Amino acid sequence: MAYWTYAQIRDKVERDLDLEGENFITAEEMLGYANEAVDEVERQIHNLCEDYFLTRGTITLVPGQEEYALPSDVYAMKIRSIVYRLGTSVWKVERIRDWHKFEQYEVHQTAQGDQIQYGYFIVNPTAGAPRILLAPTPNEAGSVLKIWYIRNANTLVNDTDVCDIPEAVNYIMQYMKVRCYEKEMSPNLPKAAADLEMEKQTTLATLSQQVVDNSNEIEADYRLYDDMN
Repeated sequence: MAYWTYAQIRDKVERDLDLEGENFITAEEMLGYANEAVDEVERQIHNLCEDYFLTRGTITLVPGQEEYALPSDVYAMKIRSIVYRLGTSVWKVERIRDWHKFEQYEVHQTAQGDQIQYGYFIVNPTAGAPRILLAPTPNEAGSVLKIWYIRNANTLVNDTDVCDIPEAVNYIMQYMKVRCYEKEMSPNLPKAAADLEMEKQTTLATLSQQVVDNSNEIEADYRLYDDMN
């Protein structure tokens, strides 16, 4: 599937609307329309097929440090999993659930032993800088946690920036056309808005079929039984 750059998207919209060489709609406004459309599709994707933007990163543990920055491109603090591995030992860093979360945090802080298993939850002490809070506080250096998370869609800034939702390019262009017609108070607006709704439904139908494979089996969770053995 082809990936369009912002320049290709913008140029197609301007050609279709015969806006080439005009400045009634500024370059900044056109770029804003494109990113508005990307934001809308991104929101729908996270409801339909969350792992579309699945990615991973690492957290290097520092002795005495309990708070760690989230990845800069994480979407809505959506962490899928955090995994610890040391040699052949692998285990999931469990999220400390909301019920009695703060008491559980203190219990984790008292953990001792060679194989301490961490838990975590998210804190937001500073505007724009949420953190992962680990418990107990690590006392090891250099060990790495692998974090699997949902990233943001690519924001379009420069002409060469790529729209990384290729299934939605037609919707994005139609959205931009509607916003242009709105500013121009064009009589073509009702038809363009109807076409936009059709593009939206087509895009959502396509994205709803985004699965890793054709299996429709529901995975059984046997972890409770394993813990009882």
